[in-house]
Amino acid sequence: MSKYMKPSIFAVILLILISGYALFCQPLIGLADNGDFFRIIASNGLKHEQNRDVNDFFGYFNYKYDKLQYYNELEGKIKSTHNIILRLSIAIDDIFTNDEKFDIRFQAAICLIVLAFSIYWMVEIAEAMTQNKKLQYFFALMAVVIFGDIGYTSYFNSFYGEAIAYPFFLLSISALLKFILKDGMKIRYILTFFMATFIFIGSKNQLAPNGIIACILLITLLFFRIEINKKILAVAFGFILLVSTLVFYIVIDDSIYLVNKYHMMTRGIMLFEPDVQQVTEESGLNGQYSLMAETIYFDRTPAIDPKDEILIKDFYSQYNIATVTMYYFTHPKAFSKMMELGWKNSFTVRPEVLGNYTRSSGRDFGERTSFFTVWSYFKDNYIPHTSGLIYIIFTIYVALSINRILKYRQKGRRVIDHCFEAVMVYIFLTGFSQILVSFIGAGDADLKKHLFMTTVSLDILFYFNLIYAISIFHKKSSRKEAVYGRKT
Repeated sequence: MSKYMKPSIFAVILLILISGYALFCQPLIGLADNGDFFRIIASNGLKHEQNRDVNDFFGYFNYKYDKLQYYNELEGKIKSTHNIILRLSIAIDDIFTNDEKFDIRFQAAICLIVLAFSIYWMVEIAEAMTQNKKLQYFFALMAVVIFGDIGYTSYFNSFYGEAIAYPFFLLSISALLKFILKDGMKIRYILTFFMATFIFIGSKNQLAPNGIIACILLITLLFFRIEINKKILAVAFGFILLVSTLVFYIVIDDSIYLVNKYHMMTRGIMLFEPDVQQVTEESGLNGQYSLMAETIYFDRTPAIDPKDEILIKDFYSQYNIATVTMYYFTHPKAFSKMMELGWKNSFTVRPEVLGNYTRSSGRDFGERTSFFTVWSYFKDNYIPHTSGLIYIIFTIYVALSINRILKYRQKGRRVIDHCFEAVMVYIFLTGFSQILVSFIGAGDADLKKHLFMTTVSLDILFYFNLIYAISIFHKKSSRKEAVYGRKT
């Protein structure tokens, strides 16, 4: 029995100590409401506290909410897997408190547990890349610094969809990698991938298309040498995720549909165009609507009310997701504009205008915490936010991927090991698709927040490729030392 604590256990303990202190101990850290909370809390029988200061929006977060004691006509109106986690949180809250208040920290606890499982498996995967104990602990520390950053975990004390999407996406990735790399390829890992992915794609409307990518990934397992029952299970799960994607799109909330449709044109196709009238006409609209370029749905003094019958009849009806997508793919400059804006906004982990503290903490309105923000601070202040850097990094990732594939063949590794590269491609496509979905679906409106999963995907790719590169470098250094040692 080893005298050392397993690096994966070390990572989990460190994560729980740091995040537990931030999320559950005063001064509590969370995210202020920007107005989005109402949809999810009203649908689950909650509301802001009666005595809450109405000026808390954007500046202060609240951890206590009132449970509705009367008929709720909005009950279940929002179709989201966030409801599953929130209802579970409310049920646990009822067991421990049995009062008329809901403490959001019960939701945070569930999310933190899921994140802990994810990091435990991720570090186990990292451990397999090297036999050096010091490196294994370094990889464990890296996982906590990157994925336990308060920019990510502060979402747990909020009702934003990211609170659910983040830990369950990490869980899905780590589970599938465990299925691929672990001897025996246990069914429990692929089952965990399916369940985590289902909750992930249903947590936010914009994540629904990821079900298509996940379906394709599961179908690729047909081409690897695994038991037939696991292949059947993978295909069945893939089909369910595909159907779920369609369902989540069909039940999209009408209240945000018009907002997004307005922005997909005014903050998307019309954005930063030198001849906006020509672009407007090319997209099938009357040139006079070019006057709406770069405006937002919530302008206080709009040239025309976004809900005006004229717009509903002659503006919104003239385009849809399909026609806007086709426009981008048939206009290279417009597509390049979309990708440039997307990659540039994919470095920021933390929301810029949302406070992290409660009003009772005595902190300034909108104040953001500096507690355990090493990774997000580094990305915000020391990494150039350019698409060029992204392309350079991706080139390095491809080179490392080729290196891994060559090693698989040289060492006669199992064919299933090649699926590791398929998972890396899946992670990349998740991030890439979010740029397309976000920009095509709503232009650059609140783009940094919409690209949250792109940021997460880039961080996962960075983590696994960096630890692989470090392990290769260490092995080569060790061999050189061994050779020179024998010579002397």
